[in-house]
Amino acid sequence: MGYLYEIATTAPAFLKPGHYDAHPPARSKEPEVIPFGSDRQQHCTLWEPDEVLHQAPVFYFHGGGYVFGEAESMEDAANVYNAQGYRFCSVGFREAPFHKFPSMVRDAFNGVKAAIDWMEERGVNCDRIIIGGTSAGGHLAALVCYATWLQEAFRFPADRIVACISVAGVADAADLLVKPFPTYAAWRKLVDLRTDGEDRDAMRRAIARYSPVDIVEEEAARNAVPDIPLFVVHGRKDTLSPYASQVRLVDALRKANGDDAVEFLTLEGRNWQHMNTTVTMHKDAVDESQALSALFAWLADKA
Repeated sequence: MGYLYEIATTAPAFLKPGHYDAHPPARSKEPEVIPFGSDRQQHCTLWEPDEVLHQAPVFYFHGGGYVFGEAESMEDAANVYNAQGYRFCSVGFREAPFHKFPSMVRDAFNGVKAAIDWMEERGVNCDRIIIGGTSAGGHLAALVCYATWLQEAFRFPADRIVACISVAGVADAADLLVKPFPTYAAWRKLVDLRTDGEDRDAMRRAIARYSPVDIVEEEAARNAVPDIPLFVVHGRKDTLSPYASQVRLVDALRKANGDDAVEFLTLEGRNWQHMNTTVTMHKDAVDESQALSALFAWLADKA
């Protein structure tokens, strides 16, 4: 029933009107486009409110399972964050099937770096930054925040990150890159990873390098997990991004960095499956949404 429910609720979720469509935030400037590559998806889109109330800009990755979506698709989220006085920068990335995984990961790191440089050249203080994402974008956000080997490879200024936000994020890369595909051959065409074999188990071992929960559990053994607080919103009945994987990541972070390392909001009820959570969360008024109210209360002392 889970997958059928996802299909049945997808269209109504996208058709739901956004609160900030009718009550737009004070934003006089048109969004800025910040390119960082030659592909049409390699750009960031920056929305700025007229009154900036928080120093730390938000850098956010959209969802879409690495096969659809674009930077501009996060306008609902931009409206929400702008209404609260945050600069909001949506980071685009190349997608399958035209670009194989992990090109998305490379774009995530390079895109945020390019946007930081662009903003600082124009006088924006980026000493403190917030990283977030929805669904597959939550996977990218977790990698940017907790994968120290990637931070080192891309010379990423991870010491600037003050908070990580995940909305129904993919905590185990195998949940996103293996399970949706009925055959190993179909999945194999969408990734470009060196493996120690040609079967699904070998690919699972290879993808673990890009799996937040595997990374955190491994780094915990070395006391090397970055101490970046995480806010998670996840539906218990989520079919596409399993709740159990998110619980495993949360437990690993709490074990490594203490109980206060994670604020974990579980959305109860069948209606809070994946598409409804990811598509509608940013369509509500902040003071009328349990998730948004909790998120911005949590962010208040970090930004």
